Amino acid sequence: MAYTPGQYQQDESIANVLDETARAHRILEMEGHGDMSMGHLSFRDPFGRGLWLKRGNLALSEVVGDDFILIDFDGNVLEGTGLRHLEWPLHAEIMRARPDVNVVGHSHSHAATVLGALDAELGPYNNHGVWFAEHGVPRFSETSHIITTVPLGQAVARTLGPAEAIMLRNHGVAFVGANVIDATLAGIFLEKAARFQLDIMSTGANFPLPSHEETVEKKNRIYPDKARRNYWMYFNRQLDQAEAQ
Repeated sequence: MAYTPGQYQQDESIANVLDETARAHRILEMEGHGDMSMGHLSFRDPFGRGLWLKRGNLALSEVVGDDFILIDFDGNVLEGTGLRHLEWPLHAEIMRARPDVNVVGHSHSHAATVLGALDAELGPYNNHGVWFAEHGVPRFSETSHIITTVPLGQAVARTLGPAEAIMLRNHGVAFVGANVIDATLAGIFLEKAARFQLDIMSTGANFPLPSHEETVEKKNRIYPDKARRNYWMYFNRQLDQAEAQ
């Protein structure tokens, strides 16, 4: 399908957030989430029309602010042209179930996908894992297939519950946030925490789980809004340097 760029200037705030969401795609590629043209983020439309989803046939590293289509929660394309990703129900049903979530991401990051293929839970064993201390990272095991139907999207949303991320068995991960910054950090930290856990598992040594109370307090201490913005700015500087080269 041919792609005709759209102009999302009816409300400048949409264009600004889509530009930020496009940068999040490229940051995630830089941080190990790329898999050819698979993977996508979405942003809840502020006017209640549905969600803005990255169009298909693009790598995460190729996404710019004009590479989004607006779909309603039933998957109908309302604005923009280009391929609608098959896994749109993953985004739509999570947003239906979670009014606190404004950004949903899905990728096939390596370490988290490996961990998700095991019968194991991600634990708060390092600072990155602490991001998920309160609700953990559930594992969706009803299928290893891609999430292309509304019932499967609903099942993923139920398993996700109030958590910030979910592992999809033998498939990949999904991660969410109230905004672009939180969703991007959730995706990055999920991959880093999974890689750390796989490393300590490979030693064969005992690795006791820190207490829930301690790790929840630690999360609140090390990830206030000021720190989140600081990390977002760091990853943006890294992206600028990489793209300048």
